[in-house]
Amino acid sequence: MSETVREAWMTGALEAELKRIARDGCVSCEQIQAFAAQHTIDITKMKPFVDCIGLQVSNCRGLCA
Repeated sequence: MSETVREAWMTGALEAELKRIARDGCVSCEQIQAFAAQHTIDITKMKPFVDCIGLQVSNCRGLCA
């Protein structure tokens, strides 16, 4: 399994904000969608971001895969 490479847009501030939303290291698919919309991030970039910062996605709908 290859490691996700952290891209320049994956800032520490975005990481910290997403981790604040997470519960027990997990964020829901709905939370990912809302976060992406709020920050104008393409939804397809969210799964690599979540992987990069070590979170899991619950109730995944496959939108960001």
